[in-house]
Amino acid sequence: MRFYTLAVLLLLTLAPFQIFAQNETQSSVVDQINLGVKYLSEKEHAKSIEELIAAKEASLRNEWYTQAFNATLNIGTNYCLMLDYGEAFRYYLKAYEIAIKHLGKRQEMFVVNNIGILYIEEKDLPKAKESFIKAYEIAKDLDDKEIIGTYGINLALVLNKMGELDQAKKYIEEALPLLKIRSNVLLLAKIAKAENLHLREQYVQAEKLALEILPQINNLSLINEGVTVNDKITLLLLISKIYEKQKQYKKAQKYALMARAAQPNIEERIASYGSLANLFAETNEFYKAIAYKDSVIIATDSLYSIKNTALFKSEKVKFQIQNYQHELLESKKTLKREKQFFYIIIFGVVLIMGFLIWVYKNNSLKHKQRKRIVELELEKEISDHLLIEEQHREKEALVLLEKERLKNELDIKNRELTARAMYLASKNELIEEVVDSLSVNTQIATNTTLKGRVNDLKKHLKKDTQWDSFFVHFEELNQGFLDSLRAKHPQLTPNDIRFLAFLYMNLSYKEIASLLNITQQSCRKRKERISKKMNVPKNIPLHAYLSEI
Repeated sequence: MRFYTLAVLLLLTLAPFQIFAQNETQSSVVDQINLGVKYLSEKEHAKSIEELIAAKEASLRNEWYTQAFNATLNIGTNYCLMLDYGEAFRYYLKAYEIAIKHLGKRQEMFVVNNIGILYIEEKDLPKAKESFIKAYEIAKDLDDKEIIGTYGINLALVLNKMGELDQAKKYIEEALPLLKIRSNVLLLAKIAKAENLHLREQYVQAEKLALEILPQINNLSLINEGVTVNDKITLLLLISKIYEKQKQYKKAQKYALMARAAQPNIEERIASYGSLANLFAETNEFYKAIAYKDSVIIATDSLYSIKNTALFKSEKVKFQIQNYQHELLESKKTLKREKQFFYIIIFGVVLIMGFLIWVYKNNSLKHKQRKRIVELELEKEISDHLLIEEQHREKEALVLLEKERLKNELDIKNRELTARAMYLASKNELIEEVVDSLSVNTQIATNTTLKGRVNDLKKHLKKDTQWDSFFVHFEELNQGFLDSLRAKHPQLTPNDIRFLAFLYMNLSYKEIASLLNITQQSCRKRKERISKKMNVPKNIPLHAYLSEI
């Protein structure tokens, strides 16, 4: 029973081609592979192999292993369909090597399954079983339900042929629930189950299931989904065998004749002819039985002739491919010679250009030397000018440093003077606190002597001669400030000038209030009054104005 081989083969070899190119070059390789598959489906094997070999070589050069695998696998399929199983096996092994080294389990699974199909064609059932089991176990690892079901049916069909019916039944029962959405493979699974029942001599159940499948397999839509003519013939022959076992020879002959009529392939007619010869012998129609026996012999001879023709075509294709590869090699050699000639021309041009560049650079060097001399003279003049400017800047820097030093000294002395003023202020503040505390004492108010002493302290606060010494020092440190202030604002009183001196020293209101024995509020009001008296603009702080005098 050969019904499952081509269907599964094409299913598994065409599936990997639904891929997408990653760039323009890969896209062209993918297109080339798809064209090879198209020629394969049209049985134009020479064209298909030529396209696929070119795609394989390009893919291997660029390390595009998925494309290399697909091309190699389908080259093997071409040879399989041409009945050159040895060459098909060789390319399947190449695809297997690519899958193992560079891809994964899924690609390995496809190759192993196709190798199993080759063993079926060579009638090596143990090897076929071994390959199908390996493919089935990989599908299990990948947890691909549909592929598990499909490979389970492959195994069941081989096990049916080998008489391992219990094992076959186990795989069929496992596969059936997994193939509900794959109508074509589901029908193959049911055919395998019917065959298993037939081999178990459960003829009534086998007959019921086979007759149930037959209307479905006659449905054209299912045939379009992948059920082949071979599947229908296999089912018809199976029904014929079931009736034969039940000794219903007329019914058996009817279905065997239907199988023969439906089969255009001479190879598959051999089974039909053999079955018909046996059936007509059972009904004592020896003339027809002998005729069908002769047909078996003729069909067998025709099959050998077809196989020989197929092998001749395979060798012819191999010759064409070798010729194509030879032409490709010659083309590469020609291209290599052209490249060498091109490189020689480039080398000559480079030498000539190098000489011209040397002449140009020699003249340019002389010109640059003359230009450099002029530049050096100009640089010397610029350097001298820069030296003079640098010396001038150094002098200015020394002047600025001297001014900064004097300013720092002035700041130091002003800080000392401020500290002295703060000392005077704290002293006056202490005296004022003592006076205030004594003034509220009732005993001192009745004591004339103590009261006189308190009044002396109050007079001391008003007539502290140390303030005159303070302003003398202030004038020494800030030469010209007081004179410039009096000259610019003659309307200022001595008290105003004293207040402005404290502001100039950057004392706070609290510090000035302590020095002048007044409140901070009075300080603010005095500042506003003096600013108006001096006509200082409102947008300029008084301290900033004093700093500019």
